Amino acid sequence: MSRITITPRFVLDYTVGRYHGQVEVVTKDIGATIGTEILDENGVRICSYKPGTRYSDRAEEIAEEHLRKALELWFRRPLKSVEAMEPKEAVAFCLRVIVADEQPWNPDEEEADPWL
Repeated sequence: MSRITITPRFVLDYTVGRYHGQVEVVTKDIGATIGTEILDENGVRICSYKPGTRYSDRAEEIAEEHLRKALELWFRRPLKSVEAMEPKEAVAFCLRVIVADEQPWNPDEEEADPWL
């Protein structure tokens, strides 16, 4: 029998100047909180954290707030290291800076479901 997995996904499209991109927000109920992953358009993890909420829709709103702050940080370019980066890399870097204060979460360390 095949294992079936359904993962809810939430995509945020953004535009900064002439640059257009998107990130995908994946939330997972991990007990007393929601785990949140933000992935680039290729499905590569940019960051993952616990936003301190029990509701996936609120976690998605928090991810949107983080992205907005990251885009503002990138657009203003106060970080010298961001200037030499490609736009996609710069957005990912700024997003990691913004979520640094969140409680970290590593989805790779999640235990496998004992029922499967």
